[in-house]
Amino acid sequence: MVNIDTVYQTVQALANKEQRGYITPQEFNLFANQAQQDIFEQYFYDINAFREKRPKSFEIGDSVSHIMTKVRDWYSIESLGVGGIIPGGTGGAGNNGKLIYNKGGINREMREVSGPEELRNLAASHWHNQNQGEVFFFRENAFKIQVWKFGAPIPDADYATDVSIEVIDGRPDLVYWGYVVVNEEAIYNGGTSKHFQLHHSEQPDLVIKILKLAGIAIEDPSLFQASSSEDQTNLQQENK
Repeated sequence: MVNIDTVYQTVQALANKEQRGYITPQEFNLFANQAQQDIFEQYFYDINAFREKRPKSFEIGDSVSHIMTKVRDWYSIESLGVGGIIPGGTGGAGNNGKLIYNKGGINREMREVSGPEELRNLAASHWHNQNQGEVFFFRENAFKIQVWKFGAPIPDADYATDVSIEVIDGRPDLVYWGYVVVNEEAIYNGGTSKHFQLHHSEQPDLVIKILKLAGIAIEDPSLFQASSSEDQTNLQQENK
């Protein structure tokens, strides 16, 4: 969890430096929710990228393990519904990870293809005929997939028993910096505030992203550029 008042005070202190401007509580709350959403959505692109880069690295400090720690409150491994329905409803749509096919106690990570035509071409391949343990899938839509093995769809009954999928169900709750007005000044009210549900390590990124949005809102190019530069530096460090 990240304390919203800590982020608010940091953002205001940086925005007010050299009289750059004041961010109203209403603006801050809008920017804060947008920043949290951006960071959360980026997790899934990063997981895929880091898995491809270092697929067998699971030591402490490994990028994939670190991100998985950040999404653990929304992460689960579920069985697919009959016919290939992705569990989690609209919350899980579009944010699923690896798919695993388990038959006879052997786990096989499935490979995604574009559709039935590509699968038929693979089935006609001599090499794939020799490697019949490989399992493929393609997406019919955001909520449903088809799994194929040996060049044909698996039976509906096999989805619930043999196919599991990494699912991210839901999103962080909306945040809110609560306040009361005293002598025309907004004073923090912890009783009505809602904190960020992101991992505590995301506090610097939240500040940077909110400042970037604030720089656009108050038409301060220097604030936007400074926060963008810091955001890019953090991204480069994460990709090392």
